[in-house]
Amino acid sequence: MRKIFYATIILLPFVVKAQEIGSAGRWLQNENRRSEATDRYIPSNLSYRWEMTYDLGYAEVFIRIPESGRFTLQLGEQEITNSNGMFRFFDVPAVNQELSIYYGRRLVYRVTITPRDNTRMVLDFFSRRGLFLLEEVNLNNVREIHYGRRWNDVWNHSYGRRNNTLDFNYFLRMFEQQMFDKDKLKFFRMENGNSSFTTAQVGELMKRLSFDDNRLILAKEAYDYVIDRELYYQLYDMFQFRRTANEFSDFLTNIRSLRR
Repeated sequence: MRKIFYATIILLPFVVKAQEIGSAGRWLQNENRRSEATDRYIPSNLSYRWEMTYDLGYAEVFIRIPESGRFTLQLGEQEITNSNGMFRFFDVPAVNQELSIYYGRRLVYRVTITPRDNTRMVLDFFSRRGLFLLEEVNLNNVREIHYGRRWNDVWNHSYGRRNNTLDFNYFLRMFEQQMFDKDKLKFFRMENGNSSFTTAQVGELMKRLSFDDNRLILAKEAYDYVIDRELYYQLYDMFQFRRTANEFSDFLTNIRSLRR
């Protein structure tokens, strides 16, 4: 009990500090000239919410509009406006809610959608054809979390799907049937780009190759089609010789620095 008491005393300042405005982070000064008229619109007694509750569940909705023009999408209480055609809604409650699509200021489409808890809806919208649900992705299976240049880290490369276990096992058997490394690489290239792989699956393919140089070739070529790139470093142990292992390490370091 005494240990718990001391631990509480030690941690208490950190807890209090975390709730104090300005105690963390670097202040970015307001470049807008404030006035008394502006301040009248800001409540004097603000109630801060430090954590978000997910009583209604958590979902994501990704919508792509492959057309030129400036669109505004409203989903529940969220709104996104841009002209790049990619609209990613996070922290979406898993309940019925209205999705409205505007071209400029004109409403062109309205529909009620029902995102499911812990699921990402992936959709395409076309002004003359409407809205199409492409996939509902279980977020438990999504290891990649970088939502940068890529449209969607599971749904990408011409809608290439991640291989499920059954599909990959069949692919692996056919891969093993190729007699030489060059034939195995040729077979891999036939599928590469049409499907996505996990780091573990790439490792299984590398084990079936006879020479380290060919393992390095496969690891490099598979990188763009792997959905859990944060685990890709684990392939370092797949190489028999330090030279190729170091080449792989240099490749991984360089490509990650280029994409930051």
